[in-house]
Amino acid sequence: MKSIRSKILLTVLAVSVGSIAVVAAVTLVNLNNMRENVVTMSDTMGTQAAEDSTMAMETQAMEQLTLIAAGKADYADEKMNKQQTYTYMVADYLQQLYTDPDSYTPREANGPDPALDGELSPQLLYFNETIDPAAVAEEVALTANTGDMLLSIARGDPDIECGYFAAASGFSLTVDDVPGHKKEYLDCPTRGWYQQAMKAGDLIWTDVFEDAMGRGLAITCAMPYRDGDGEIRGVVAFGSTINALSDKIIETEIGETGYVFVVNENGQTIISPNISRDDQGNIIRESLFDSDNRELRDIGRSITARETGVKEVEFEGRQVYMAYHPMSVLPWSVVAVMDVEEAMAPAEDTRSNIEAITDGAVAGIDKSIYTVLILVALVCVAAIVIVALVSYAFAQKLTTPLSHLLEGVERISGGDLKTQIEVHTGDEIETLADAFNSMTANLEKYIHDLTAVTAEKERIGAELNVATQIQKDMLPNIFPAFPERREFDIYASMDPAKEVGGDFYDFFMVDDSHLAVVMADVSGKGVPAALFMVIAKTIIKNQALTGDPLDQVFDRANDQLCENNGEGLFVTAFMGLLDLNTGDFTYVNAGHNAPLLRRAGGNYEYLKMDPGFVLAGLDGMIYESSQLRLGEGDTLFLYTDGVTEALDPDEQLFGEDRLRDALNDKQGIDLRVSELLPYVRSALEKFARGAEQADDITMLGITYRGPGKGGDA
Repeated sequence: MKSIRSKILLTVLAVSVGSIAVVAAVTLVNLNNMRENVVTMSDTMGTQAAEDSTMAMETQAMEQLTLIAAGKADYADEKMNKQQTYTYMVADYLQQLYTDPDSYTPREANGPDPALDGELSPQLLYFNETIDPAAVAEEVALTANTGDMLLSIARGDPDIECGYFAAASGFSLTVDDVPGHKKEYLDCPTRGWYQQAMKAGDLIWTDVFEDAMGRGLAITCAMPYRDGDGEIRGVVAFGSTINALSDKIIETEIGETGYVFVVNENGQTIISPNISRDDQGNIIRESLFDSDNRELRDIGRSITARETGVKEVEFEGRQVYMAYHPMSVLPWSVVAVMDVEEAMAPAEDTRSNIEAITDGAVAGIDKSIYTVLILVALVCVAAIVIVALVSYAFAQKLTTPLSHLLEGVERISGGDLKTQIEVHTGDEIETLADAFNSMTANLEKYIHDLTAVTAEKERIGAELNVATQIQKDMLPNIFPAFPERREFDIYASMDPAKEVGGDFYDFFMVDDSHLAVVMADVSGKGVPAALFMVIAKTIIKNQALTGDPLDQVFDRANDQLCENNGEGLFVTAFMGLLDLNTGDFTYVNAGHNAPLLRRAGGNYEYLKMDPGFVLAGLDGMIYESSQLRLGEGDTLFLYTDGVTEALDPDEQLFGEDRLRDALNDKQGIDLRVSELLPYVRSALEKFARGAEQADDITMLGITYRGPGKGGDA
């Protein structure tokens, strides 16, 4: 009886030759099929990854250029919108003067003064020698009320070179730093801005021109103003250079070859790092419509139609991506360009890397297959007796990891690059699996890097330094404010929570014996509140200078602020008028925080009074004034809600009680007002313990010293 081993051995011996031949043939065919499949999948995956990379880079380049063009257009709109706003403000104010002249005090206007050369100043000019100054004297005195507004705007905004209006009756009031004007400055009716505004009957913008005073490229915004009957009485204009805007555009870096330029509604270049001039120094206006390239002319038509877009086009002898975005204030568009070759360079690098990885993987597969064939041949020759067992074991050992490898490659070719092929055979198949793992890791890294690059966006924001400087210049900030006066001591400060704020204070002499003080807070934040603050401050001061009672001053100021208040802003305000001879203090409140009063030798206590209704909240409001008498050494402390509503890290309010306690503290009770305000500010900082300032902090202190001798005291 033959043993099972013998039977197996005989059976194996009987079929060994056939088995070896079959196993060898099957192994050879499977290995060859596997190689073809892997090569095909690797080529397909590499080609697809390279194409995806190219598309991603192209999309990213176009999106980035579009964002740059839109950002620069927003920046330019912000600049132009301010100039347009100034023109609307002054034209509206002039219309108020002509509509209700009896509500305004006549002001003096002087001609050019050579001593003010290089300094901004209001200057009265007549169009020609035939104008009779006496005939327009009353109109000149009325419109001279705009001098402070024009001067404040010109001082506060470095982009504004000059502001002026030209009355149809033959005179103009100009804020400029040039005392001796050229003839073309005087003859306003011949100027393009005047003629265009009179013809349009509404706000206009001139074309870009060379500034007559040699300050570079400039542009003027002009608007006619009317009287109460709707008759045009003159034209307001603000002129500015576009140097800062041009520099901001030209400084834009887009890779090594890209740049930004601006075109007008006719497709002509007006701002560009490549601006050229003729022999006489005049700017050569190159137009997109002058190009022989039809696609470039199509872009010009899209720009003229105020469209936004991005296209690949031949420009200046090379293929570029060109993005364009319209401005809203002016009919201009911002155009950004970048070389296609530069934008696609990372994608070409990725394509080369993918091809290198694929070639390496195929070489590894070929090497593994060659090694396996040699092993099969050696086993067949050396172990014919046990060929069946060896063939079976080898087939099992070889097929299982190759199946894992093939399954992993199929998942990878399906886009799952996180797949890891787990093969631990300790031979070339494991090396092949490791090569695939390395290849997928590299592919995933490259795709991740491309995604990161695609997600990166240029952050563009507008700077508010100009607005901050305007607000600082609007408030009196030189102390001691009236060094020649001995009857009082005054000090004030404002710390905005943002770049610009809505709080403001003011103090000024109404006449030789009366001092006016104002403390106010505009609702809202940012530029709208700051602009409304300028209007409110100007209106309140102009009304106060008429010498009328304070309740009437607030009545008229409220009505004026309610006009054209589309944003629904309002102002809380407290105003007082101190008689320096008697100490009588007349005051009126419009919804503002109650001041604190300290009688000489006593403590600070809140002033009990009717809060009143806010300014600009409701047209036709009637305000009532109150009065108290200040004695020698009495002190008033005025503030905005940014003081009492300051928060600590636990979101607790500083509050009215803490403010009163800080003022009455033994370290602060006897301080002069110039020392008291910094002391209160330090108390707020100590309370806040590093918490972010949430609102504007504005304070004003005034101590009455008693009657004196005015400027001779």
